[in-house]
Amino acid sequence: MICFVTSGWHKYAVRELRDVPGMPKVDLLSYNQMFRSKSLRRATYVFTDFDRLDFWQRELAAKAFRCLSDAGVRVLNDPATALTRLPLLKVLNRTGLNSFAVWDAETDPLPDRYPVFLRTRSAHRGTQTELLGNAEQASMALERLVASGLCKSDLMFVEYCAEPIKDGLFRKLAAYCVDGQIVTGMSVHDESWHAKFGKEGAADAELYQDEYEAVRDNCYCDALKKHFDAAGISYGRADFTLVRGRVEVYEINTNPNNSRILDHPYSIRVETDALFHQRLAEAMQAIDTPIGGKPVPLDHPDLVSQRKRDWLLPRPRWTP
Repeated sequence: MICFVTSGWHKYAVRELRDVPGMPKVDLLSYNQMFRSKSLRRATYVFTDFDRLDFWQRELAAKAFRCLSDAGVRVLNDPATALTRLPLLKVLNRTGLNSFAVWDAETDPLPDRYPVFLRTRSAHRGTQTELLGNAEQASMALERLVASGLCKSDLMFVEYCAEPIKDGLFRKLAAYCVDGQIVTGMSVHDESWHAKFGKEGAADAELYQDEYEAVRDNCYCDALKKHFDAAGISYGRADFTLVRGRVEVYEINTNPNNSRILDHPYSIRVETDALFHQRLAEAMQAIDTPIGGKPVPLDHPDLVSQRKRDWLLPRPRWTP
């Protein structure tokens, strides 16, 4: 069994894995449920959603990770070391794995390279502005977002780094890491450089054939291993593109959606998606842990203290 530990309201992303043919048994556990547990059954545990945790939840998660790891349980994504979006992109740029820069809107000076756009560090909202061409536009856009109620501490400037694959058409690529094994995923095609969700009908048969070959050949495996290693992430999905033939990673999502494509005007898309999910299921089988054995106690003093505090508080009917 493989157990994914998520924030309570975001179990839906992992739940879709249960419908993938060949997938091992998948269980779901929220952080709140884990913190209230005295022990956990033996399984492979995957910690996710670090950008949705506050500092205390993440610290408790790191201590639970160590309880499991010290007991010989297979555990992926150490909460104490995995990088979230802003520090990840800074590291990738500093080490030369990405060419584009990012700036913390709260602590860094205004960008010294343009164009840029603003986005949130934690929330998966996509871009919050169009492209900003100079410091004046950047400063005004930041003021507008803060005035609207967004927290300056959660905003970041990102240098524009994209190129169309055809006139007026952009593509975002994806690849999963499953404990060091890279599995190339499905693409998004859009007429906008944002390319977050894609636009129906934007791609043609030639692009879908190219997508199939990328998944079949696992084209970006070697390059992306370095990005996952730099992030300290052993399970997640990298969203990236190619600019002048170079891999540029936008983020690594530790709790990505896994919906399947069962019907499409181009049948090769359905075939590509089936191949991707087959590869993903095979990678998951390689990290699966048989059910059984003695449960692992979550006996770190901070976890014990947290449980005692929880029991002193009124219990809601349901807590994620």
